[in-house]
Amino acid sequence: MACKLQRVPDTSEYQVPTGTRLVLVTKDHIGQVLISKAEYAGQQLVPPGMAKNRIEFDVVAGAKALTMVVVFSASINGRGELREDADPDSQFLIDLPGGEPFQLLRITGK
Repeated sequence: MACKLQRVPDTSEYQVPTGTRLVLVTKDHIGQVLISKAEYAGQQLVPPGMAKNRIEFDVVAGAKALTMVVVFSASINGRGELREDADPDSQFLIDLPGGEPFQLLRITGK
């Protein structure tokens, strides 16, 4: 299965057909990197009190933001990345630096 997200030229945004199921994962570089909160289109993707390295959701129509809080075992020295997981492929989406726990990814469902 190939990656589904396509970068919109000259922006940091992505587009994908509405209804597509996305699987996003963290990849560790320095320490462990986990998502402690994630919200997309009003849906909480991580249960309270948990932290995960994988989130899944269905893309809705229109431009929406995926907002995340990322935690690092190596504190502000931690480093990782967010990737789209589409076995056997994987696509880099954004850097996850330890000093910036709040992250946003814009996704447009078309």
